[in-house]
Amino acid sequence: MSIQSSSENQATFTSAVPVLPTTNISQATCFYGQPGFQVLHQGADNVIVKRVVVELHVWLCPDRSLAENSSSPIQVTDSETLYQGYQTNGLLTSKAAVRDKPWETKGFVVFDLDRVLITFVERVP
Repeated sequence: MSIQSSSENQATFTSAVPVLPTTNISQATCFYGQPGFQVLHQGADNVIVKRVVVELHVWLCPDRSLAENSSSPIQVTDSETLYQGYQTNGLLTSKAAVRDKPWETKGFVVFDLDRVLITFVERVP
């Protein structure tokens, strides 16, 4: 069975939205607000934040081990400037650094308060 259709009726993917766990909605809202994400919605058990075109959905999860084993890459431009902003806000570990990768990217990682791993990735020619 094929899900392909003629080019006239072909759906277009426009984005993907990570859904990340947290053990504390209020703390997650504060954490993601520091690097410039704006709160679009906050409920008792979820929050939706957005920065430019990147949207994150965060949901309340009592199982911290699930958060500690979750991650999401976010593609960015100018990772050096973004890194400096995270560093200024004290959101990086002492080992954090912008690193070049052999697959033509560079970037850095940050852990949120529940140890969800966020990788900021910049494509480099």
